[in-house]
Amino acid sequence: MRRVWLGWLGSALFCLAMPGMAWAQTESAELREEDDEPNQHAILEPVGTESASERSQWLLDGAELVLKPRTYYLHRDYDVANTRAGWALGGGLEFRSGWWKDRVRFGATVSTSQKLYGPSDKDGTQLFKPGPESFSVFSEAYATVRLGGDHGVHIGRQSIDLPYMGKHDLRMIPNTFNAVTVGNKPGDGLAYMAGYVDSIKYKDSDAFTPMSVAAGADDTDKGLTFWGVRFRVPDQSVVGVIHQRTPDLFHTTFAKLEKRLKFTDATSLWGDISYTGQSSIGDELIGDFRTHLISTRLEFVSGANKFRVGASRTDDGGDIQKPYGNPANYLSVIINDFDRAGEDAFSVGYSRDLGQVGPGELSFFANVVWGNTPDSGPIASADNTEFDLTVDWRLNEGWSEKVWVRFRGAWVHYDDAYPGTDDLFDFRIIVNYDFDLL
Repeated sequence: MRRVWLGWLGSALFCLAMPGMAWAQTESAELREEDDEPNQHAILEPVGTESASERSQWLLDGAELVLKPRTYYLHRDYDVANTRAGWALGGGLEFRSGWWKDRVRFGATVSTSQKLYGPSDKDGTQLFKPGPESFSVFSEAYATVRLGGDHGVHIGRQSIDLPYMGKHDLRMIPNTFNAVTVGNKPGDGLAYMAGYVDSIKYKDSDAFTPMSVAAGADDTDKGLTFWGVRFRVPDQSVVGVIHQRTPDLFHTTFAKLEKRLKFTDATSLWGDISYTGQSSIGDELIGDFRTHLISTRLEFVSGANKFRVGASRTDDGGDIQKPYGNPANYLSVIINDFDRAGEDAFSVGYSRDLGQVGPGELSFFANVVWGNTPDSGPIASADNTEFDLTVDWRLNEGWSEKVWVRFRGAWVHYDDAYPGTDDLFDFRIIVNYDFDLL
């Protein structure tokens, strides 16, 4: 029996915004003014480089040094399990050299997450290393070689932001990768991307782990190869595909079509559909499986309001594997991804831009997602419902310019008839900021 639970989620808002606390997330050219749900990533982010504007002879000509601090408080209360709670201060110091002779650029990022509050009996927030322990790491250290125009090669520790492999920027420090990537970075038109990824550094770790080990094959040392293409037109409609392969483990193919129809300056309709196919390959070191996910979303925009519905269906051949971050279901929200074996999911949502409120722009978005899975058999699991609310206040005046304060609340209810379930309430306050030192 499929059960639907209706409910209400409220969040009391209080925060004292202060300068110097943020890690502002980079906006992609493909975001299309969408709500910033970092656990939902269907964007095919180009991996090339910007076209040259002027030639420099020295690495410090046009160099950038940006401080991107962040503070993050998370409290997750379970009905049965131990509470998880923590408060961290940290972020990153990001250096980008100029383009030497228009060909070579170097970059590095030092990241840190320092514990302000985090008792050992409330560990598990992923704000710190397990323990919990504060940590610092060179999360990026790479060279970029421009091949011409916007075509480039990136070598070393770097950020990658693709479906099922990316930053997954949900805590203090994003995932990064040891990799060699090549591609171009156009605005509209055709973008291509390809590369070899050796290892991943997770958001709560200061060490890089081989891609095969991260996927669950202990005592192995296998990397991942990928290739993809994306075509975008001026109205921001997009079609794209990417393929990822970890030898003797599994491969993933992700494809999407996103169409935007504009009726007037204030009204538009967005229609999105994506497909994920996964299967084990070779020696099948993490098991024998074959599964797929189909996800759709329809959004109607009217002025400052946005209304949306979504649906997804995961095949009964297995859960969608996502050991490298960035789940790509349009229904992935704060806690759950709704991509378990045999899961049917449905969502409704609403967003509102409230305009300038005090020294900043205030907006919010809310989602409700219902997930239904088989009640019996080898892939049976508990049906669940998640209610989410996110409030964003982006300050844009005086000393507070570029401060972004985010409040998030989520309540998850599981089918009481299924043993071992544990309802939870999750609340977060994140304060982001960034400023240029050079």
